[in-house]
Amino acid sequence: MNEKQEVSMQEIVKLANEALHSNDDYIHGVVVYEAVQTPDCIVFKGENFLDENGFPTGKSMAAFNLYKWLSYQLTPLYTVK
Repeated sequence: MNEKQEVSMQEIVKLANEALHSNDDYIHGVVVYEAVQTPDCIVFKGENFLDENGFPTGKSMAAFNLYKWLSYQLTPLYTVK
């Protein structure tokens, strides 16, 4: 069994933002600002594309799916210290 690599929040944010560009569903403006380690996974937080009233826009679900994809890809490899 492979051990996960421990990284800082800044390091995982950098890795996540680099990985975003390799996803076929990448949309301009999606960026990760923060990552939080939970017991089960890494949760990525970033641009949500909300409108002026704070409601989701058409890009909101695409951004959410990209953050979920990052969690799926990076959680098996890294632990945020």
